[in-house]
Amino acid sequence: MDKIEIGAVAKPQGIKGELKIRLFCDGFDSVKAVTEAEIGGKVYAVESFRSSGAEEAILKLKGLDDRNQAELLRGKEVFAKRNEIKVEEGRYFVSDVLGCKLYLTSGKELGEIFDIVSGNVDYYYVKTSEGTAVFPLVEGVLESIDVAEKKVTVNAKRFTEVVMYED
Repeated sequence: MDKIEIGAVAKPQGIKGELKIRLFCDGFDSVKAVTEAEIGGKVYAVESFRSSGAEEAILKLKGLDDRNQAELLRGKEVFAKRNEIKVEEGRYFVSDVLGCKLYLTSGKELGEIFDIVSGNVDYYYVKTSEGTAVFPLVEGVLESIDVAEKKVTVNAKRFTEVVMYED
C-alpha cells in the first residue's frame, strides 16, 4: 500500500472498539474518504469515520469490536492509502517535498530539502555547501513547488531575510 501517515491513535472511544484519532493532515475533509487504515502493521477495513473536532476523528475498524482491542492500539500511527487522501490545490505531502532541490528565483541552486518540521509555521531544512540552512515558510518566501521536477523555488530577497544556518 502506497501510504501516508494521517494521524495517531489517541485513545479508545467508548466500549465498541472505536478509536479517537489525532489527525496530522489538513483536517478531516482530507481523509474522510479513507476505506482502509493500517495500524501497528495490520490493515483494517474502515467501518465508519467521522469528525470529532478540529484535529480529531473517531475511527471504527472492521474486526475491532471492543475497548480492550482498541486499547492495544493506543499511541500507534495510523496510515491510509495515499490515493484516498484529498490534497487541496497548492498543498503537498511532506514526503513529496523532501528530496526536492531548493532554488532561488535567480536560478541558483542552494541544496536539497531533507526535513520539514510542521507547526504554526513550517520550517524547511536544507543541506547546502555552507551547512544546514533552516527557513520558515512565511509569507513571501515560496515562489513555486514542482514535485514532478523535484524543484522548490524561493524568493531570493525574502529568503535571505529569514534563513538561518546551523553549521
